[in-house]
Amino acid sequence: MCQENNFNTGFFEGSDSNYVVDAYELKVRLEHILERISLIFDAASTEKPSAISSSLFIGGALAARSVYTLQHLGITHILCLCANETGQSDSQFPDLFEYKNFSICDDEDSNISGLFEEAHNFIDHVEEKGGKVLVHCFEGRSRSATVVLAYLMLRKKLTLLKAWNTLRRVHRRAQPNDGFAKILLDLDRKLHGKVSMEWQQRKPIMKVCPICGKNAGLSSSSLKLHLQKAHKKLSSGSVDSAMNMEIQKALDALKISRGGSVSPTQRQSSMIEEFES
Repeated sequence: MCQENNFNTGFFEGSDSNYVVDAYELKVRLEHILERISLIFDAASTEKPSAISSSLFIGGALAARSVYTLQHLGITHILCLCANETGQSDSQFPDLFEYKNFSICDDEDSNISGLFEEAHNFIDHVEEKGGKVLVHCFEGRSRSATVVLAYLMLRKKLTLLKAWNTLRRVHRRAQPNDGFAKILLDLDRKLHGKVSMEWQQRKPIMKVCPICGKNAGLSSSSLKLHLQKAHKKLSSGSVDSAMNMEIQKALDALKISRGGSVSPTQRQSSMIEEFES
């Protein structure tokens, strides 16, 4: 037909048309596969932030880069607490969101309370405009949690206990470092005249041998090994007894909010966390 109408077929001229069609079909299929791989990669690199209220969200740096997820949720503003770590030009989208940037280290000595007022004003501003704001640090664990907890206490008039329960209900990985926790406890006392909860430090605690008083490592396994090696004359029953002493010591030191009693479930979960780490 092409020859009858004097059409120029270019590189098709003189070639086997079946080979050309097969090559083109292969190209199209490869493009589809690459597109799917790209979509899978994007999905794996996406994090959905946790919704504390209809207008307040919390997450990590990955959530702040999950543009399509943020747009789907209706996020309009982003409060970044780790601009020094993530950079602004590479990880922010000023054409899509309005940003408020802070650079503060996740260090126990950092004065995070110094940015409470400015950060909270930004959150209130977003709420008044009918927008939605994401508060994020690098991991979505310490700095962002501290700012959000302080916001719930200062602007929403919650105690630390109520603010903590509100946050942890939707964002389980929230865990301010011990220095930030002290700031929150001091704020709780200042606002309400007393602290509403006790804070368990998350630093690993050295196991101490109940017999000789020496440090025996960080885990119950290291303590048991120390008892078997350093106190060889002890029978297996005595070793177990010494281990029980250490467990009972940890249970006696267990602190819960409001000074209530420790339930069997709490005892079991605390013992597992402490001695199987």
